[in-house]
Amino acid sequence: MAEKGNKLVVDKRVKGGVRYTNGMFRIDRVVASYPHLDKPYAGEDGGEPKFSIVGLLDKTEHAGIIDLIREDLKRIMGEKKVKVSADKLYLKDGDKYFEDKEECQGRYVLSARETTRPTLRDASGNKLDPKDDMDEIQELFYGGAIVSLVVNPWYQDNKFGKRINANLRAVRFVEDGTPFGEGRVDDDDAWDDDDYDNSGSSGGKGGSDFEYDDDI
Repeated sequence: MAEKGNKLVVDKRVKGGVRYTNGMFRIDRVVASYPHLDKPYAGEDGGEPKFSIVGLLDKTEHAGIIDLIREDLKRIMGEKKVKVSADKLYLKDGDKYFEDKEECQGRYVLSARETTRPTLRDASGNKLDPKDDMDEIQELFYGGAIVSLVVNPWYQDNKFGKRINANLRAVRFVEDGTPFGEGRVDDDDAWDDDDYDNSGSSGGKGGSDFEYDDDI
C-alpha cells in the first residue's frame, strides 16, 4: 500500500504499536518523562530549543514494537554500511544505560524531539491548539502520564557524529499515570546535545501535519 497524500498507512501492527509504510512508528501507551511540549526546551547547555519527550516502554507490554524498532535500526545501519554505537540510538535499554533509575528498569527508553511543534491530541483524539488550549496541554502532558507517540527515525552523519535519531511527530494523551518525583530520568543524558543534530530526517515528509489514525 502507498501513502495517499500525507495520510499514514499501516504496514504492520504489533504488540505495543504500529509501523507505517513511510518508516514512521506509533508507540502506544508509554510513560512520559520530561515532556517539553508546551514550548521548546533548550536544555541546560543552551542549545537550539526543541519540543521533546522521553518515553518509557515496558519490555513485556511493548515487546512487539521494540522488536520492530530494533529491526529498523539494524536495517538503517545495513543500508548505510555503518555501525552506530548503542548509546547513540534513540532507543536504549533502560536496564543497561539507566541502571541507576528505578523507573527505567524493565523498560526501554525512547528519546524524540523536533524543532517544529508536534501534533498534540487529548484522550478523545481532538487536536490541541497551543493558542487556545495551552492550559490543557500543560495539564495533560506531565512526567508520568500515559501517552502514545508517533516518531520518524533518521540517520545522522555530520560533524556531531553518527547517530540514529527520532523526530517527534505527534503525541496523544491516553490517561493519567503516577507523576514522577525528583528521581525521574535525567533527559540531558538522553539528548546529549554535544553530538546530537536535529536538522535531518530519513523516511516520510517533514513537518507534523499528517492524518493520524483515530487510535493513535
